[in-house]
Amino acid sequence: MERRELLARFGAVLGALAVGGCLGDGNRPGGGGETTADETTHDGTTTGETTSGGGTALTDSGLEVTDAGCETPSNDASIEFASDRGSVVVTGTVRAPDPCHIAELADASYDPETGTLDVTVAAVRADGTEACAECVAAVSYEATFAFAGGLPATVTVVHDSMGESTTVATAES
Repeated sequence: MERRELLARFGAVLGALAVGGCLGDGNRPGGGGETTADETTHDGTTTGETTSGGGTALTDSGLEVTDAGCETPSNDASIEFASDRGSVVVTGTVRAPDPCHIAELADASYDPETGTLDVTVAAVRADGTEACAECVAAVSYEATFAFAGGLPATVTVVHDSMGESTTVATAES
């Protein structure tokens, strides 16, 4: 009976991963030379920051889990600057202590003075999970960051998992 319960819970976690990773707020109209930059915190809340002028500003961010399971866990990310769409796309895999963890956008902060986007992706335990397979897991994700007024000059990605914070990628546009 314990095996059936474990499989049922694992199936529920995978279902939640398939639909629950998006953290974006949707589109916001800009106006009057002011743009709103979002910062998504570890607990999933989003705070807005308004900047004036015609400079570059982070306008939206989101993360979607694309795969998770017991695999040979890598801890890496790649960064793509999509100037035609005004966005930066980060694709990566974060290690997790078990497959009951998901990837979450713990921080996305843009510094207009230095032109730097700092991204932290954390492996966090999914809500409502109790029984879990015993293995080190790999959680793959895709995070998208929309900008108004240009793209950042530098993007740095940090993975926060299993008690460690590791810089896994840095790229310049």
